[in-house]
Formats: sequence, C-alpha cells, structure tokens
Amino acid sequence: MATWKKIIVSGSNAHLAQITSSVLTDGYLVMAGVGGALKDSDITLSGGDLNLGANSIISTGANSVLTGSFSGSFSGTVTGLEDLTQGAGIVPFTFDGSSVATVAVSGAAALNSDAVTKWNGNAFVNSSITDNGTVISGASSIQLTGASSSLTGSFTGSFAGDGSGLTGLVTDLNISGSDGSGITIDLKTQDLTIGGTANEIETTAAGTTITIGLPDSVTITQDLTVNRNLTVFGTASFQHTEDLDIADRFIRLASGSNAAGDGGIAIQQSNALDAEVFGFDSGATRWGVSSSFDASQNAFVPDAYMALTLEGAGTDPTVVAARYQVKGNIFIGSDEGIWIYS
Repeated sequence: MATWKKIIVSGSNAHLAQITSSVLTDGYLVMAGVGGALKDSDITLSGGDLNLGANSIISTGANSVLTGSFSGSFSGTVTGLEDLTQGAGIVPFTFDGSSVATVAVSGAAALNSDAVTKWNGNAFVNSSITDNGTVISGASSIQLTGASSSLTGSFTGSFAGDGSGLTGLVTDLNISGSDGSGITIDLKTQDLTIGGTANEIETTAAGTTITIGLPDSVTITQDLTVNRNLTVFGTASFQHTEDLDIADRFIRLASGSNAAGDGGIAIQQSNALDAEVFGFDSGATRWGVSSSFDASQNAFVPDAYMALTLEGAGTDPTVVAARYQVKGNIFIGSDEGIWIYS
C-alpha cells in the first residue's frame, strides 16, 4: 500500500472639297421634272434669276449644256466642264476640262471632312494639300501613303503607322541595376524581358500590365534580416541552427492548442526516429524522460519520471496537493523530517 513513510537520512478621302464658285458656258439647260414636266425643253435666261425652290436641275442628253454662273451642288458625270476657276479660300487655278488641275487650300480657309483632290479629265485622283505657311486644322486627318510620303517641320499630335521613317526619336532604353550593372535596349530591334529568379521572384505579363511578386514557395539562398516581427502561421523548422538565442524568459510550446496534451523537448540522436525526450505526460501530470522517441508524434510514454522535492510549512506530508502524492516524491517538513512517497 502506497503511503508516506518516514525515513532517516543524512537537486479619312479624298473627295472634292466644296466648290463655292464655277462658270458654265456655251449651252442650254434641259430639265426633266416629276412626271416628265419640262422634259426635252429648253430654258433660256436673258438676265435674271431662275428659282426652282427645293427642286433640282437635271441636265440630260449628250448635248446638254448649262450657261451662266453656277453655285450649289450637282450630281452625275462632270465631263465637259471648262474654265473651272477658284473660289474663296482656293489658290488660283484653271481647269479646261481635260488636263490635270491642282486644287489647293490657302490662307485661313478651313478644311471639311473630305480631302482635296484633282481632276485628270476623267476622274478625281489624289492630290496634294499646300498651306503656304499657315496652319491646317480641323477634325480631318492627314494621311500619307506611298514610299516617298513625308512630313517636314515640327509635329504635334498623333499618327498611325509603324513610324519607321521618323527621325530624331530616342530609341535606346537604358536600365541601371542597384548593384551598378546596366543594360541598353534598342526599342526598334530588341525586346525587353523582365525575368524573375526561380523560387524567389516571379513575373507575369497580361495586356499592358507587368506583375512582379513572390512565388507560392520562396527559397532564399543568402542571409535574411527581418527588422520587425516575423509571423509564421504554419510550421517553422530550424534545421541548421548552431546557436539559438531567444530573448523571452519563457518558451511556450503547443501555443496553438486549446486542450491538454503531451509536449516537451526532443534531442535527435542517430536519426529522425531516434531522439531523447524530456516532456510532460499530461495523463500522469508528471514530467518524464524517454529514449528512441519519434519527434513527429504528439504523445509519449515516459520510461521514467522526475522526482520532486516538496517543502512543507508543517510536519504532515498528507496535506500536499494530490498531484504531488506520487511515487518517488520527497516531502521535507518544518521539523526537517524527510518523507518519501512509495
């Protein structure tokens, strides 16, 4: 029977810009109205105005001719026009109905959404626009096509194309590293690649965005200095630490636990499954030791327990807490009597 026993003993392009003035001569006007009215009939003006309101003047037949001055718009083939001259805002020109005539805008004349063209006797073809030193403005675009097309002078705005003929542009991109290294990229012939270091930095490109960040698993091959707090939510393993300095006076193990259990310190011997452990046996509420311990486990069975020395204020050992009334513990009373629980 286990009890206390006393013992004695001695740690856009090019169309025609609006023609505002022209002259038609040598002929007459034949009109075809709705339902055939005035069809194949001549209208002669001897001074005075002809006002048809919202109606159009339609000239038909191989010999149809309009005489006098003309202001407005017309549709159909314009073959046969002669002595076409300039109007307001147009550089002086003459068109005889056959040879090519150049129509150019000058001064403050505004351009509409159509490009200026020239007549080659049969159809309208592309022609040049000259400004005689003034500024050409408006919502229309200036489009240059062909191998010899060029713009001179300074340019402000935007353009479409590959820009291969432009000069005076900076095409070299110089990049310097914090370690003193540097590279130069020819933007016309070379691609710039932003690369990462495996297991340290990764880069991705999508649309117009380059993203630089850490991979899911990071490996640092040199020293890492952390000047602020380091928070580890997973498992922290220190595999090659020779000297571990901890400023805290107490080390709390199993800090994530919310229930009682075993725990302690294991010192590996020949392999990961062979360790000497000094731990707390939660079931026995005692500290103990064991050998050949697998530190990956969460519980252990002690080979031996630590004996405790209890110092009492009296001489009766039975008044100590029940958890300490276990085999091997020693009680020393105030009268220096020594008791062992066995």
